[in-house]
Amino acid sequence: MTHDSTAPRRRTLGALALAACLSSVSFAATPPQRKSAPQKKKPEKVKPGTDLLPGVDKPAGQPVATQLPPSILVRWQGKPGVSRYRLQLATDEKFEDVVFDQAVEGRQYVVKDLPPGNYFWRVAPAAAETSVSYSRPERVSLGGEQKVAESSVVLPADATGWRIATGEVVRLTPASLRPGGVWDFVGLGADGRVFAVDGASGISLWTSRYNSAAGAQAPDAKAVTFGPLVLGDPQRGASVIVATQGGVRALLGDTGREMWRSKLEGRAASGVATDMNGDGTPELVVVTEDPEMFYVINPNSGRVLASQKLSGAVAGAPYAFSFGDKRGVLLGLREGGRVEFRGGDGQLFSESKLEGEVTTAPLVTMRGATPFMAVGSDNGLWAFSVPELRALGAIKADDDSVRGALAAADVDGDGSSEIVMVTRRGRVALVSTLDGNVRWYAEGANDASSAAFADLNADGVLDVIVPGGGTTFALAYSGRDGALVMRVEEGGKAGAGQKDAAPRSLVVAPALGGGGLLVGGDTARTGLRAVELPKGSVRTAAK
Repeated sequence: MTHDSTAPRRRTLGALALAACLSSVSFAATPPQRKSAPQKKKPEKVKPGTDLLPGVDKPAGQPVATQLPPSILVRWQGKPGVSRYRLQLATDEKFEDVVFDQAVEGRQYVVKDLPPGNYFWRVAPAAAETSVSYSRPERVSLGGEQKVAESSVVLPADATGWRIATGEVVRLTPASLRPGGVWDFVGLGADGRVFAVDGASGISLWTSRYNSAAGAQAPDAKAVTFGPLVLGDPQRGASVIVATQGGVRALLGDTGREMWRSKLEGRAASGVATDMNGDGTPELVVVTEDPEMFYVINPNSGRVLASQKLSGAVAGAPYAFSFGDKRGVLLGLREGGRVEFRGGDGQLFSESKLEGEVTTAPLVTMRGATPFMAVGSDNGLWAFSVPELRALGAIKADDDSVRGALAAADVDGDGSSEIVMVTRRGRVALVSTLDGNVRWYAEGANDASSAAFADLNADGVLDVIVPGGGTTFALAYSGRDGALVMRVEEGGKAGAGQKDAAPRSLVVAPALGGGGLLVGGDTARTGLRAVELPKGSVRTAAK
């Protein structure tokens, strides 16, 4: 297996293309920059008083990521049914000077504690007792800098994991549905069905239709936007809140049996579970469309506790937030660019407006100990103080728009989060909350609606994982500099007639035996796919 020789060129072209469309207004102190490509545009100064977080001193330099000794990430295609391999590295192609010889699990492994230099690697099935047949030796170079060298960025279509035919997956949530610490997955299909699958094997646990009436037709596409909500209960076990015709209902997490249903005015569009009154137990917040309403619901009985009329449709899901004695949710209303903070009975605490239309749900993240809210729009990424909702600034994307859902994590371990946004044109960008600048951006996320995080190469920095386009299941970019560190192939062809399909999302969850699972709908929109991530090298985080 060889290096992806086209990746550097693709990254450079991507940086130049996005530099023309992302311009700093007041969110960033300088225009978006990326080290791998020169910027044609002269740096643009920001007017005084337009810092991302006024009153907070900016650091003298860029944050320093966790530094680890040099190491090599080795990936190989492997053979069907074989999960254990013998991996060797040597300083010569004839393997007369072997420096690493070990049996490993999976089809990738991080080799550490080697001095800089040129190496050759090969693998063979570990079960073979005689006549060991190694793969053709491949070369990889390990530099003196503190980073991970990679033998290949490609993870083949038959990478270890599982698949299940579920039809197109619109939403996906990892959840602990059963005792024993096993992670399962709850998904929403394009036809309104909600299903649960075993996280270790992909075996179906249960399926529930949108309309439980016999012979009922599938709903139209607008009726299936409500992402299933999973609530844990030590006494009753986990429950899953799903949309149904005329309202919402609760299902037992382990069997899918209905517990209750609540009739609502309007079609359930999105929701969140959060403690709205400070009694230590969560309530359900559900927003509807046609008409646009705000509901607070008892999760044990389905009884409506409060309701309010909204002035417009909500973009994405409500975001739970509390500050002092104020508890509630943040909402982004699509038309009119309104953002709101509402309390337990739906009362309006604060509100604000941005230029254009809101396109993502709000996301509260941290710059050190200071929280602020980010929200995407049809012209860029906006920041607001919380809970006042005072506009702090924006990163403008004049010929592009932010879509899907924002994601945030402390990528480099410096104590402040980074925000990842994906755009309508298939760009993915990492935004620093320390200075408001775009650290890097890359092309290729044409099928992505959001990002997930995992340290795929054990360099101490979280990498950014997004769905790829065409026949690429996933792309992963280094959290350090945006370099492509993994591409997961799908195999075959992308599904016919999928031009109007919704963008995909991926989730990362712990796997049995260590490591993690990267799970999401396949590119052909025929089902759910899980890919095993490296054991012993994965540290995951998502928000």
